[in-house]
Amino acid sequence: MTAAASHPMSAFPRERWRRRGSMLQDALLVCISAVFLYVHATRVVADGAYGSVPFAVEQALLVWMFLTRRRSVATSTRVFDWLAATGGGWLPFFLQPQDGLPAAAEIIGTAVQVAGLTCTIICFTYLGKSFGIVAANRGLKTHGPYGLVRHPIYVSHSITMTGFLIANFHPVNVAMLAVITACQLLRIRAEERVLTDTADYAAYRAVVRWRLLPGVF
Repeated sequence: MTAAASHPMSAFPRERWRRRGSMLQDALLVCISAVFLYVHATRVVADGAYGSVPFAVEQALLVWMFLTRRRSVATSTRVFDWLAATGGGWLPFFLQPQDGLPAAAEIIGTAVQVAGLTCTIICFTYLGKSFGIVAANRGLKTHGPYGLVRHPIYVSHSITMTGFLIANFHPVNVAMLAVITACQLLRIRAEERVLTDTADYAAYRAVVRWRLLPGVF
């Protein structure tokens, strides 16, 4: 009786701290994204520079999807997975807009960003609330873009960030984008490790062979 009764009591503090940690993460993400959006909005109003608007809109959508996400069935507890998720999910907020680049770079970069943002919105239509930062099982999606590659959100986000880099080229942004890309690849590995525990994902992976680019990877 004593051992059985102690289990709920020991589980309660862990659940309480988990919820507090989740709330703290959400609050911190809102604060960072608010500063990010303020910086980019100020640049548009003050300088009339639109070379990062689609990228900023996409980041706002990602934050909204994260805050309204569905609770996961299983979430990775590996510290390395959380670090990769933090790098891939939060570092884009620190990409810096640049001035003084050729007008053609801003036009081309903005067009690429719009293409990436459009792809992201399409993916969100099929993904619904099964979105998160850390590798987790929030249900399997197999239709639409998920019938072409297994991680279309990452493809779309990469297109948008590439457009941002074209319109805001700087060595620091190049280096940061390289780190973000490495983190995203690690996130993919972590997500697939979590999802592989389900028989449905094994069948899905057998049908949709490619993670990001058909015929390549």
